[in-house]
Formats: sequence, structure tokens, C-alpha cells
Amino acid sequence: MTLNTTTPSSRRTELQAVERRLAGHPELESSVRALLHRDAAYYALELGDVGGAMTHALACLELARASGDTSLEVKAHVALALVQADSYDDLGASTRFALADALARSAGDDRGVALVAINASHYELERRHHSAALALLMALYHSPHMPSLSMPDSTHLQGIFHVNFVVSATESLMAGEVPGPETERVEALLRVSAAFLQHDLRDAVNVPVVDESGVLDALTRHALWAGDLGAARRLADQHVHLTRDADIPLLYGRALLDRSRVHAETTELEAAIEDAELAVRYFGEAASGLWEARSREALATVYARAGRHREAYETQRAVTLGVENLYRDYHQQRALVGQIEQQARDAEVRAGALAEAALSDPLTGAPNRTRAMQVLNDLHAHARRGQPSAVALLDLDLFKRVNDIYGHLVGDAVLIEVTRLLSAELRAHDLLARLGGEEFLVILTNLTVKEAAIVCDRLRDVLHRASWETVAPGLVTSASFGVAVLDGVQDITGTLKAADLALYAAKAAGRNSVRVASPHDAR
Repeated sequence: MTLNTTTPSSRRTELQAVERRLAGHPELESSVRALLHRDAAYYALELGDVGGAMTHALACLELARASGDTSLEVKAHVALALVQADSYDDLGASTRFALADALARSAGDDRGVALVAINASHYELERRHHSAALALLMALYHSPHMPSLSMPDSTHLQGIFHVNFVVSATESLMAGEVPGPETERVEALLRVSAAFLQHDLRDAVNVPVVDESGVLDALTRHALWAGDLGAARRLADQHVHLTRDADIPLLYGRALLDRSRVHAETTELEAAIEDAELAVRYFGEAASGLWEARSREALATVYARAGRHREAYETQRAVTLGVENLYRDYHQQRALVGQIEQQARDAEVRAGALAEAALSDPLTGAPNRTRAMQVLNDLHAHARRGQPSAVALLDLDLFKRVNDIYGHLVGDAVLIEVTRLLSAELRAHDLLARLGGEEFLVILTNLTVKEAAIVCDRLRDVLHRASWETVAPGLVTSASFGVAVLDGVQDITGTLKAADLALYAAKAAGRNSVRVASPHDAR
């Protein structure tokens, strides 16, 4: 197996690179920014920065919602659940996993359902709820969602499934937590997952050290369950050497704790004590209070088995003190995370208001040119897949005279009323945008040019028949329209040029009229 070793310093460098990209490229699409925030959340978690992870996870979720991509939103909920789990917010994590699962199922997202189940099982395993994790994975294994793990983009997720299954199954079987009738079925599936991991360990290349660490941990437990203590010892040694060389204190501590357990099973109690003492030290270096307490608990047990009862007592006292510190840290961390959540909500409100303002015309409140181009880009993509739409440029006839005769305040009032009148005539998924001055763009989704011309003629008639007495007595307003098809063949610039030529023809025909672009216009 070829390794891809990631140290804390390199992970911190990766996090900084992601944050620089987010700050330096505000033009990135919502979906791209969401995935970058998700990566940053995971990097921050690995570095023990729960506050930073929460900030990025919340940003990921809001951007995923804005993108309208359900699969991305499922991933965002999972990322947030894992951050909540890491901050000991079990209720929040459970609720978030349930939301993600419901969303994936409602969207028919098989991979999303599998993603939620596998990450929820990891959450249960971290809390040593092995039978709960096994129940989740067994349900997934026998569901119609399981085949999604065989897809090319699910290779990594499939590996995590097998790691989690081997850990949860072996621990549940050794603890006698698997009901008798289920034992044979669990053992059969366990053999499949163990064989998968053994093949993975032997043949995979360029594997991140954290992934190989998970495989070695799972196979060590499997060897213990199978009673093959020689294999368990070899795997545990390999795990310790791997994580020591990678210089990742948290992983090294867990590998030492695994090997201490193997030593204890083979009654090499002094070796078990040595590894457990080292694990306590490295968990302390990694600032992992939970794992430090767990390693002290294991150390106290081995001390007692070795007859070193005074040390066992002192170590158990240290466990109690560590748990008290964890309790205090939990409440401090929850307060910090709560502040971050509120700051994120406040920032979301401000960002939403700014984003809306950036896409709106300040005078009329209509969408502006920027927003119109965003919609046109989306519809152009649909048109290339065989779903054409139509656009129309409209220009208020002789509008300069309105400003010259009645003044700019009246001119502004006319523009506002034109926007209100025409918007009321359009469907919810159509768009009226002000491009500037007296020029507007009408975007008519999924209409043919013929249908669009009929709509535009109705809009023209509404303006022509409107009463403007309350704005300025004697005022009359009309508009000319140029209609073109958005068919995906011409680019957007060509389509707008065709509409502009048709608008020029409408003006030349005496104004207050609608003209449709000919097929060769702007080609």
C-alpha cells in the first residue's frame, strides 16, 4: 500500500488554502463554495478547531440551500451533524442526521441515504455504541440504497462502510450484543467486509494515512474476535508504526491503545501498560480530553490486572477528574458554538439583504442586468438540452419627451408603474428586468417565439391602455418589443442582438408594436 501522509501542519496549510480561495474568488458558484466550506469544516475538525468547523459547516449548509442541489444539501447536513457530534451535542447531531436522511429519501438520492447511514454509524462508534452502529449498517446493507456504493464515485465511501461494519460487528459479537438468530447473518457479512479490507490493505495505492489507520484498526479487532492473536499483534504493530511515522498524535494514541488491548489479551501486561501510558501522553498532546480519559480508563484496568492496585486507583481518580474537565469544557464549547451559530444567522440576514440589493434595480425594485444574465445563463443551459425559452427587449417609446416635458420625478414614477403593471401580467417563473434607462428585458420561460409574441402584445396593450392621470395629466405611454428565441444554438449575446434588431424594426414600424427576430438575425 502506498501512503498519502497528511500531518497537522499540512492539513493546516490545506485549510488556509481553501479559506484564501473562498476569500479571493467571490464569483464562484454557490455549489462550488459550499463544497469548499465543507472541506474546510472537515480540515478544521481534524485540527481540533470546533468553532471554525461550525462556521464553515453553517456556511456550507446555507450555500447548499441557495444552490437548489438536494444532494449537496444532504452532504451539508451531514457535515454539520459531525461538527455537532464533535462538540458533544448528541441531540443536535441526531436531529441533523435525521433531517439529512429524510431529505435524501424524499429526493430519491440513494447515495445520500448511504452517506447519512455510514456517517451516523461513525458517530455511534465514536461513542462506543457498537450495536446501534451495526443496526444502521445492517439496515443499509439490506436496502435498495446499498448498490449506490458500487458506483465509481463512491469508492471511498464504500471503504468506510466496510471499516465501520467490521468494527461494529466484531465489537457487538464479542460483547454478546447480537441476538442469536442474527448471529449467523452478521458473521457472514462480516467475512465479506473483512475480505474487502484485507484486499484494500494489500492492493490499494496512494491511501491517506487516516484511511489506512481505520483499516488496520478494524482488521485488528477482527483478528481478536476470530481468536487469531498472532495476526492481531502483527496488525497492531503495523498500525503503531504507520501512525508514529505520520506524526499525528491522535491517530498514534489510538493505535497504541489498540495494541495495548492486544497485549492484554495475550497477557503481556507490562507491554500493555507501556502502550497505554504512551497513549495517555499522546492524547494529551493532541488535546483530546475524551480519548485521554478513555486511555486512562484502559490503563487503570491493566494496572489492576497486573496487581498494581495503587496505580490503578490513582489512574481512576485521574479519569474522574478528566471527566469533570470534559464536562466543563463541553459547556464552554457549547457557549462558543452557540455564539458562532447566532453570528452566522446574523451574517446570513445581512448577506441576504446585500445579495438581494446587488441583483435589484434601486429605483423600480425590478431585477437588474446582473440578475437577468444569471437567469439567461441557466435557461441557455436548459435550451441546449432541448428546452428553449424566449426573450424580449422592450423600450418605452419617446421616453425622453416624458423627462423633458414632465421632469425626471415623473419619469421615475412612470418607470416604477411600468414595472408594476408588467410584472403583474407575467407568470411567477418569468422575469422582467430593468437594463437601464427606459429599456427592459422580458424573459419568458419555456415559451415558443409565437407564444412569446402573444404575451408581449398583451403587455404592449396593457401599457397603451393604462391611465396615467394620477402621475401626470395628459401623459400617454407605449412600448416597442423585439422578441427572439433562446434556443441554445446561438449564445446569449447573439440572442440579445437578435432581439435588439427586432426591437429596432418595431420602432421603425411606427412604435407601439411587437416584432419577432428572423432566424438569420445575429447569426
